[in-house]
Amino acid sequence: ELTEEEQQGLAAHNEFRQIHHVPAMTLDRQMCDEAHQYAKRLARMGRLEHSKDRERDGQGENLAMGCSSGASPQNVEQAVNSWYNEVCRPGYSFYTPSFSGGTGHFTQVVWKESIFLGIGQASGEKNGMKCTYTVARYKPAGNIFGEFSENVPKGNFDKESYCASVKR
Repeated sequence: ELTEEEQQGLAAHNEFRQIHHVPAMTLDRQMCDEAHQYAKRLARMGRLEHSKDRERDGQGENLAMGCSSGASPQNVEQAVNSWYNEVCRPGYSFYTPSFSGGTGHFTQVVWKESIFLGIGQASGEKNGMKCTYTVARYKPAGNIFGEFSENVPKGNFDKESYCASVKR
């Protein structure tokens, strides 16, 4: 049984992956449970910190945190959007594909060989605000040195029109 946030997270990933002509992802129950547990841990710590490789069996990992004084800080879809939007800012070059700290979340979202997804979210309080922590896990892991050109294809991505629609 998939939760609403798991379905949302999967749909958001696959919508973006379709643009780049890479296979759709499938949710993995155990990976979702582990991502959710880790999100709860981050919520308790009140900050983002990657888990150790051995704790996630070498899977890739994206993290996001959104805080708000209002009711809903950041839903799963918004978290996935924020990762993907690195393609605009700082910007990813499909002509000189490589890893850069500013676009690693984007490249992991669309990484062709990563076909299993685990996603989880937890909430916590920080400085009187409500915060959500989103954890996504990817198997096999992406962002492998030297494999960017075949795993992050441009597909139908149109930087000008997509990035113009992304809020500054």
